[in-house]
Amino acid sequence: MSRPALPQPPLTCAGQTLPYQLVRSPRRRTIGLKIDEQGLTVFAPPNLPAAQLETLIQTRATWIRTKWTECCQKSALRVAPREGAMLPYLGRTVRLSLDSGPTRLEGEVLYLNPGRGDITVKLQRWYQAQALPFFLPRVAHYAEQLGVPLPAVALSNARRRWGSCHARGMIRLNWRLLKASPAEMDYVIAHEVTHLRHMNHGPVFRETLQHLYPDHAEAHRTLRERGFLYHAF
Repeated sequence: MSRPALPQPPLTCAGQTLPYQLVRSPRRRTIGLKIDEQGLTVFAPPNLPAAQLETLIQTRATWIRTKWTECCQKSALRVAPREGAMLPYLGRTVRLSLDSGPTRLEGEVLYLNPGRGDITVKLQRWYQAQALPFFLPRVAHYAEQLGVPLPAVALSNARRRWGSCHARGMIRLNWRLLKASPAEMDYVIAHEVTHLRHMNHGPVFRETLQHLYPDHAEAHRTLRERGFLYHAF
C-alpha cells in the first residue's frame, strides 16, 4: 500500500522552482516522476535513500523544467479574464474589476466596463489603446541613441513574434509587450531599432545591440521564460 504523498520543500531544477511531493510504495522497484499543474510527484521504493532520489531528480532537471513550464503555460492559457483576475501590466499586476463606469486604470485596479460584449475583446482593446503611446517614446529614445531617423511604428498581433523591422524602416511591436516589464520591452525595442542599421543577426548586429542595450541577454532570457503569460489573452 502506498504511503500518503508527503509534501517536500519547493524543488529547484535547472533554475526553475516548483512544488514537490514524495510518494513511497512497497510495490515500487524503480523511481517514477510525474509532472502536472500541482508540481512534481516522485514515486519511490520505501527505503530508497534520499541522496539517490536527489541525484536522479537533478539528472532529469532539464526535462523536469521543460515539462513544468509546459504545464504552467497550458494552465495560464485556460484562464479567461474575470472579476478579480490579476493581469500583467508593465511588469507588475493589476486587479481587474468589472464596473459600469468608463474603463480606466486607477492605482493597481483596472476598472473595465464589460457592457454586453466579450470581456477578453474589450480588455485586448484597452491594452492596444495604451500600447502605442507607451512604445513611441522608447523607440524615439533608442533611435536617437543609435543616430537613426525615427521610424514609423505600428502594432502587431503576432502569436510568435514580439517585434519586426521592415527593410523600408517600419517597426512593428506586439501590443502584448505592454504586459511585460520595462526591461523586456526595451530589449525588444532596442533589438528592432538595431535592425534599422543591420538587417541580420550577425556579429556587427550583436555588437551594436550590446552597445545600445547592454542588458539585452538577461531581458531576452526573462521574456523567453515569461512570454507565455503575456499570451494568456
